[in-house]
Amino acid sequence: MESWKTIELQNDAFLLKKEMFVYRIQNKEYQIEAFEQQSGVCYAIGTPTYEERMVIYGSSEVANQTLAISQVIKKINRDVLNETIFSIGEDREDS
Repeated sequence: MESWKTIELQNDAFLLKKEMFVYRIQNKEYQIEAFEQQSGVCYAIGTPTYEERMVIYGSSEVANQTLAISQVIKKINRDVLNETIFSIGEDREDS
């Protein structure tokens, strides 16, 4: 267990770890922010860096950062590559 997860806080306090990543595909750039709570729950949010249109790509709350980032990348890829959505929640699958 990471040491920051064991820090004791007041009952009304919340500690969240945040990491930043840059994802590039087809001359487009996306900023992905990955968050982890002390409990180990993770999620990620991706946004385009240099686009006129703001789109927010988000993951569900999952057990690890890798899966959260993967979900966001699948959503970005689907949008950039104009892929068809075959089922609701398909980005949640660990494939």
